Amino acid sequence: MGSVFISYRRDDAAGYARAIYEELTERFGPERVFMDVDAIEPGLPFDEVIRNAVGQCEVLLVLIGARWLAPQSDGRSRLEDERDFVRLEIAAALARKIRVIPVLLDGTPMPQEAELPEALRGLVWRNALELSNTRFGADIGRLVEVLTRVLGGADEAMRSPGEGMNAPPSGRPAVVAPAPAPPVAAKAAGAAAGNGGGRQRTAVVAGLVVLAAASAAIALWPQRTPPPPVADKVVAGNAPPRLALALPAYGVVFGSDRTLAAARDEIGRASRSGVEGAEVYFRNGYFASIAPAESRAEADRILGIVRAFGTDPYATRMEAWCAQPQARDGYVECAGTAATQ
Repeated sequence: MGSVFISYRRDDAAGYARAIYEELTERFGPERVFMDVDAIEPGLPFDEVIRNAVGQCEVLLVLIGARWLAPQSDGRSRLEDERDFVRLEIAAALARKIRVIPVLLDGTPMPQEAELPEALRGLVWRNALELSNTRFGADIGRLVEVLTRVLGGADEAMRSPGEGMNAPPSGRPAVVAPAPAPPVAAKAAGAAAGNGGGRQRTAVVAGLVVLAAASAAIALWPQRTPPPPVADKVVAGNAPPRLALALPAYGVVFGSDRTLAAARDEIGRASRSGVEGAEVYFRNGYFASIAPAESRAEADRILGIVRAFGTDPYATRMEAWCAQPQARDGYVECAGTAATQ
């Protein structure tokens, strides 16, 4: 099956790139989504590495935010530099004639043909998708639909457990069919019929009816399961905790780092700016800095603060973003799942 490559600038769309990457890896698997070729090992020819990476993909997503065309200190666009990573990625994809999808972030307009170098001007003739923080769920859903058609569908292994099965709706008890009458009861009914006594037969049959009704009521009665208790926020050491954690209703993801120390630095900066209660969450190989919010309005307020950090934060429902949260030493570990707004 094909794969997708995410092209972006760190100072323009790092937050969106991470959110899209997490969403797509949940749908298609991490082996089919490529990102961050700017972490090229020393001594390797970066132009060759980029061509090889793009050469393995069937789709290139070009994330275009407000600073994508921002000039350098000399007044020239970075795209004018023939060694610019983004330029190399787009040029390689256009030369291969694969699907190139511009993704316009938060109302950013499509670049004009005159603003692009010759090798990239074919980009303006590609139909673009828009993606914004306020309707992230719907926009990312449309992108996933397009990629599913182009890439040949999501892997079976990435489907949710129980998908396609006749499972009962969440929160409702499964209906259990009454068990067949036990052999002893059947024999008793036969014996009563053979005795010929009308009153005795009527009494036995009535008793069996009552017994069957009671058995069915017990089978259909909802089984109450007590809610799991909540564990402490941090568990010492690396041993897995015994209990799952409670999550806030919303979270504002304002940092994504490879190391726990870097994520803690993000938390400290947020705290100095008035963002309280932020925590580090680990998911899909990254440490995310997330501020809690109990409502969408509160999440929007926090977004207004952390946008000043120069990143691209986004708000998400934590129950969907972080499955099976487990306390670790200084962070919360999540199982991978889809991010929704």
